[in-house]
Amino acid sequence: MAELHVVGQLLGGDGFQRNSLFCKWSIDAGPNFRLLQGHTSGQTHCDHPNEDEPAVWAHPLDLHYALKGFDGWPKLLLEVWTVDQFGRCELGGYGCCVVPTSSGMHEVKVQTWRPCGTLREQITSFFLGGVPTLKHREVISSSFDRFRLHTETAGAVSLRLCIVTKGLGRYRVTG
Repeated sequence: MAELHVVGQLLGGDGFQRNSLFCKWSIDAGPNFRLLQGHTSGQTHCDHPNEDEPAVWAHPLDLHYALKGFDGWPKLLLEVWTVDQFGRCELGGYGCCVVPTSSGMHEVKVQTWRPCGTLREQITSFFLGGVPTLKHREVISSSFDRFRLHTETAGAVSLRLCIVTKGLGRYRVTG
């Protein structure tokens, strides 16, 4: 079978409203991809950088897939969370990127977004804290329902990914 190796790390995040950040991540791959080794989800530690510095996670990613076709190529889903001075976790932003399809080292910057909510939810958020979150996480990677959402730009997450493919031509893996 053809194989795909994804080795890299979630480097960090910047541009979010608060500095104390952590990231929950998961990989969404189609039925043509069978995980041989690695974890398809995880969470970074919470970094508390100084005011003008980005959060640094340096969280490792290491996945090994066997694949039968290109349909359902893996996507990396990100949820960045902030922690306030009382220890409450609030959504910083959602992000999604397709794992690069070409072999080699890739520096990827994922722009994140978050739901705005209604005017009432925005006022409640301002005075009491908390921000709107998604009920269904599938919306992060699917564009079918996202057009109905009112969103705002959040910060960005930096990734470094090394992609190694094996046997795509030999096993006639096609898109």
